[in-house]
Formats: sequence, structure tokens, C-alpha cells
Amino acid sequence: MNKVVQFNTGSGYNLSVLGDQPYPSFELRNIVRYFDQSPFHDSAELLTHISVDKEQLNEAFLPAFKVLGALKYCSQHLGPVAGAQIGSTYQVNDLGVFGYAVASSQTVQLALELADKYNSLIGNLLKRESEFEADTLVCKLYNVQNIDNETLSFFVALGVSARIHIARSIFGDDLNYASVAFTFNDEKNRELYESLYGCEVEFNAEFNGYSLHAKDLARRVTDGNHASDAQYLPYCNELLDTLKQKNSMVNEIQQILVSCAGDYPDIEMLASAFNISSRTLRRQLSNLGTSYQKVLNKVRCQLSIEYLTRTRISIEDISNLIGFSDVTNFRHAFKKWVGKTPSFYRKTYQIQ
Repeated sequence: MNKVVQFNTGSGYNLSVLGDQPYPSFELRNIVRYFDQSPFHDSAELLTHISVDKEQLNEAFLPAFKVLGALKYCSQHLGPVAGAQIGSTYQVNDLGVFGYAVASSQTVQLALELADKYNSLIGNLLKRESEFEADTLVCKLYNVQNIDNETLSFFVALGVSARIHIARSIFGDDLNYASVAFTFNDEKNRELYESLYGCEVEFNAEFNGYSLHAKDLARRVTDGNHASDAQYLPYCNELLDTLKQKNSMVNEIQQILVSCAGDYPDIEMLASAFNISSRTLRRQLSNLGTSYQKVLNKVRCQLSIEYLTRTRISIEDISNLIGFSDVTNFRHAFKKWVGKTPSFYRKTYQIQ
């Protein structure tokens, strides 16, 4: 059996957001709030589509596949520009105790570090990696969950907008990005994007992300009334512990697959581990909006991304490590997963 290189993934929780894994519910609450305030959208239709009632929105976490279903619904019915508009409505208190922890960070730099550390509390569809280029901090957003391009476009536009609008409420209304980059094209709405982000937007870019002026990283909170983040971090840690303790079939399957990387059990073997029939396991996964093959592909995809960006292991060896006997098949599969070849992905995103 092949040895798997272990990577530091922040909280160490949730390899992907498939199935019944818990996902922060504030994202869906904010979308519903936007719908309710608009004469053109019906939140009841959205909630019916994903089988969630408004009472459930008050819970801290919802099953990930339901939140992802809502994002997909919005991407299909509204497009990415609506994501940018929804993000502009975000407030510190929308994020709960984590929001107050961020608001009590003394500088922009500390707020960014806190967001990385507690990524699971704000949703982990994307992973941020940063590097300095001249006088800017360039932040690239990795699609580590391998969500489809249409949903990704909506979510990226929303997230980039939410970040800057929450940051402005903490560090000053004049805070703007240095630039924003999107892999999608929405040229007809350029003026709206640029008014929301306060900077030039590049469409059809090689990566999704944004940059900040290096001088802005030292920006301090706009007044001295914020409590120390140490007051809130214990509660953030408690939430992380709660997440880790939540039972999730998909999470258990993923952990099994990761531990057996390159020599994966088939669905019959997995079913036996859960003391159920393979037919029952298939049905249960289907009810969660996923399947054994989808979970396996997610594991393979994210392990591939980690190997390509964090190591110098050859593509041929990576292919073998994640269970492909033929490197050509791996290249085809990886391009299907992320839309780019392994070599291009490594060249573009490898962490120095």
C-alpha cells in the first residue's frame, strides 16, 4: 500500500464538502435575506428546491450538500454578478462568534491569518494561498472541492465581495482591493463589479483571486472599542471541536479512502465496514446527493492538488500514489476534474 504524504490543512477537518458534512449556514441565510429583500426573487422556491425550511436556517450548520445545492441554484438562476451583490450585504455579525473574532483583530494581516486558521467556520469550498509580488499581496483561491465552473463563478464573486465589505466595516470604508481576477467572463457587468470591489477586474484570468496593497495589511481597526480576539478564540475552538465530533458518513468514507490512497476499497468492502449492504450504502449516498465514485474522485482530486502544489513528486509518481496505473488516464481525469492539465496546474499554482 502506498504511503500518503500528510499536509497541513488548517483545522484538519473536512477533506471536501460533499454529502452530510456540516457546513456553516450563514451563507444560505444571507442568500435568503437577499431574496426576501428583492421583488424579483422567491426564497421559498429556493428553500423548497433544497428541502430546507426557515427554522433550519437558525442552526449553526447545515448539511453541505444542501448549501452547495443552493449555490448551484443561484448560479443557474442569477449568475455571478448576483453573488457579488449578495456579498456586499454581509456584516460582521453574520459570521457569528468568528465574525467578532475577526473584527477584534488589530490589523488586516491578523484578520487574514485568522480566516485561514478557522477556515472550516466560514466554509471551506476554497483555499487561499498568498505570495507577495512587488508591493501587493496576491491571494489565489484554489477550487479544492472541485465544484463545477458555473457554481464556482457565483461563489467566488460572492466571497470576494463579502471579504472586502466586511473588512471595510472593520478597517475603514476606503479599503479596496488592488485588483481582482476571475476565470469566468462577465464583461457586460464590469462596471458593477468594479464599483463593489473598488478596483479593476480581470476576466478570463488564469486563476480566481484578488490582491491587496501591502501597505493595507498594516491597517488597524477604525476605533479602539474592539475587544481582544483572545476573548472570542476559545469559542471558535469550541465550534471546531463540535465540527470534528459531528458524525458524517461521507467524512468517514473519505478518511478511509485517504488512509488507503492508491489501494482503495470498493463499495462492497466499504459497505461491509458500515455493516450494511452495498445496495443500502449506494441508496444512502444517493440521498445525500453523492455517490461512491464522486467521493473517490474528490479524494483523488484534492490529494492530486496537494501533491502538485506542495511537493516536487513527479506526475508519474502522483498518478501511482492516487491509484492510477496509467499516467495518461490520470492526466485525462485531472483535466476533467479541474479543467487544466497536471503540469499546467503545477506550473501555475505550486507553492514556492
